[in-house]
Amino acid sequence: MNFRSEIPGYVRSVMEKMSSRGHEIYVVGGAVRDLAAGKVPDDFDLTTSASPEETIEVLNSFGIGYADTGLKHGTVMAIPEGKKVEITSFRTEGGYKDKRHPDGVTFIKDINEDVKRRDFTINAMYLDPDGFVTDPVGGLKDMEDKLIRAVGDPEERFREDALRILRALRFEALTGFEIEAETRKAMIKAAPGLREISAERIASEFRRTLTAGYASKAVRGAVDIISIFIPELKACEGFDQRSPYHDLDVLEHTLAVLDNIPPAEYGKRDEALALAAFFHDIAKPLCFYLGANGVGHMKGHPVVSRDIAGKRLNELKFPVKEIREVEDLVLMHDTFIKPERVMVRKLMASYPAAFLDKLEILQRADILAHAAPGQLRMEKLEHISAIRRQLTGEGFVTDIKDLDINGNDIIALGVKPGPAVGALIHCLWEDYLSEKVDNNKGDLIERLRIYVTFPT
Repeated sequence: MNFRSEIPGYVRSVMEKMSSRGHEIYVVGGAVRDLAAGKVPDDFDLTTSASPEETIEVLNSFGIGYADTGLKHGTVMAIPEGKKVEITSFRTEGGYKDKRHPDGVTFIKDINEDVKRRDFTINAMYLDPDGFVTDPVGGLKDMEDKLIRAVGDPEERFREDALRILRALRFEALTGFEIEAETRKAMIKAAPGLREISAERIASEFRRTLTAGYASKAVRGAVDIISIFIPELKACEGFDQRSPYHDLDVLEHTLAVLDNIPPAEYGKRDEALALAAFFHDIAKPLCFYLGANGVGHMKGHPVVSRDIAGKRLNELKFPVKEIREVEDLVLMHDTFIKPERVMVRKLMASYPAAFLDKLEILQRADILAHAAPGQLRMEKLEHISAIRRQLTGEGFVTDIKDLDINGNDIIALGVKPGPAVGALIHCLWEDYLSEKVDNNKGDLIERLRIYVTFPT
C-alpha cells in the first residue's frame, strides 16, 4: 500500500527538504486515516524528529515561510506556496492537570515514544515521504476491522483529556466503526471528567457527532456519556410511550428521526435540523401521563422540549441565533395547520421560507418514525407543502412591506398622517392574507373604502 501520489506537492516538498537535512518526517493523524479509508484528506499535518528550532532552521534555509505560534508544544506552522502545514516535533507529554493541555512536553527522536501520546490507533499511523505507512500500534488492522481503539491504556488516555471520549463518539459517528470494548468501558468510567471540559469544546464535538452519517449509532451507545451534559436524555432510554401512534421508545424514536434527516452539504446533516431532531421529544418522559383507557399522553411536550433545548444549548454556548432556530423547530414540530390556502398564507407570512423548509424536513422525518397510525399525517403535510409551492409560484408576498401600497399613498388619498395610516395598512395586509384583495394598488385602494371615506 503506497500513498506517495496522494501527498500534495507542497507537502511532499516540505517533507523532502526536512529529510534532506537528516530528519525523520511523516504525515500523521487524520490524513493518514483518510487515505487508508480511500478518502481525500482535508489537510495534512506532519510530525518530525527535528526539534522546533531545527525545523525553523530548515525552513529558513529553503526560504519557506512559517509561523511559530505553537512552539511551546513543539508546533511550527510552515507556509509553503501559500498553504499551511503544521509540523510538530516528536514528543512525550507530562500530566494533564487541566484535562486538556499537557503540563509539559519533552522533545524526542523516537517515533515509538511519540506514538504513546496519541489518542486512537487509527490516528497513530505515520506516512513517510515515499508514501509508505509506519504503523507502530496496529492502526491499519483496526481500520480493516473497523475498530476505534485507544492507544495503550485507555483509562490513562481519557484521564489525560476527557474530551477524547467525545472524539471517539465523533469518529464512530463519522465512520460507523465499533468502539473496542475496553476503550468503551474506559470512556464510560471517565465520563464524569467531561464536567471539567469547557462548554465550547464539548459543543464542537457534539455538533460534529450529530451531523455525521452514523450519529444514531454513536448516540445509542453513549447515552450515559451524553447525559453528563444533557441529563434529560437518560430518561428517554427505554421509555415506553404507550401509544398506538408509536412502536418505539422515546430514545429509539428520536434516533429514527435523526436518521431520517437527509444529508445536506458535504454529506453532513444540517446542524439546526440535527439538533432539533435530537431535542424534539426529549421532554416526553417529563410530560407523560396515562389516560383512563391506559393510553399514554404527552401534552405540552413541544413547549417543554423547546425549553430544555434552549437551556442545554445555552449552557454549551451555542450561538444565540442557532439556539433560537432550534427552539422554534422543536416548538413547531408537532404543529400542523389546516391545509387551506389562507392558513398556509398566514403561516408563510409568519416565518421565513428557509425555516419552513427545515420544519417540513423535520416533520417528515418525525412522521416516518411513527407507527402506521401516526404516519397518516403525511398526507396533510404533503398538502400543506403543495399549497406553499403553488403560492410561491403565484408570486405571493410574505412581507407587509411588499404590499403595493404604502403610507404615502394613503395620505395622498386624504387620510391624515398618524397611527390610523399604519392601522389601515395592517387591515389591508390581513385582507390580502385572507385572499379578500389582490396585491395591486387599484384593488387595495378600492378595498380601503370599506374602512375609510375619502374626501371628495
